[in-house]
Amino acid sequence: MILVKLGGSVITDKSKPMTPRMDVIARLTQEIADSGQQCLIIHGAGSFGHIKAKQYCLKDGTSHPEYKQGIDEVQMDMRKLNTMVVDAFHAAGMPVASIPAGAISVFEDGELVELPANIFKHYFDIGITPISFGDVVVDRTRGVCICSGDDIMTYLAKELDIKKCIFVTSEDGIFSHYPPDEGESPIPEIQHGQDISFTSMNTDVTGGMERKLELIFNITSTGCDVTVLNGLVPGRLRQALDGEEVIGTRVRGGI
Repeated sequence: MILVKLGGSVITDKSKPMTPRMDVIARLTQEIADSGQQCLIIHGAGSFGHIKAKQYCLKDGTSHPEYKQGIDEVQMDMRKLNTMVVDAFHAAGMPVASIPAGAISVFEDGELVELPANIFKHYFDIGITPISFGDVVVDRTRGVCICSGDDIMTYLAKELDIKKCIFVTSEDGIFSHYPPDEGESPIPEIQHGQDISFTSMNTDVTGGMERKLELIFNITSTGCDVTVLNGLVPGRLRQALDGEEVIGTRVRGGI
């Protein structure tokens, strides 16, 4: 089983609210279908979730005076995006089962504590590709919070003993500084726990990549190998699924 994260920055234009990249969604789902590999799919929120989640402060729970409207809108918007992704898989000839995180997961003060991985495994075992996504979820302490696609990836990688994860992003891989120089290649391989010194003129981007690498190290602590690649380049996801060498960053599993 291969765990694949279709990042929100790939399947949507994050600079424009509610703007899917339909051509990219169609191509990536077709690459997954054509590979013939058994995959579990997670997708991000992109411009369908982050903007309103921030507007209504949903990461912090129910503190915003209009939090009820925020919960309603973000969950509705995420299901719209998920329907687009599911429809693309159907068009590619892949049967999938949509499993909204907001319906089955529980957080405790911002930490994911309950997600029934057996549901995903059951669909997988009967030949249906399970697909989930970032969502607004129950939080016992805060009332609600945001469950990111990365939260789901980390949890399922451990619970299902996943051996290979692929993060499909809008970058060629992990670089030690941002923005990378023109023509610069990403770091080809990083060992589990390796210290990478990030430098950047844009601290937000660096912070995001540092956080991403921390997450990846969490996943690789189970022995799972992780690949980070650019999904905006046709064919790269298919190459990685086929086990071929691909431009990107590989982080070796280690315990």
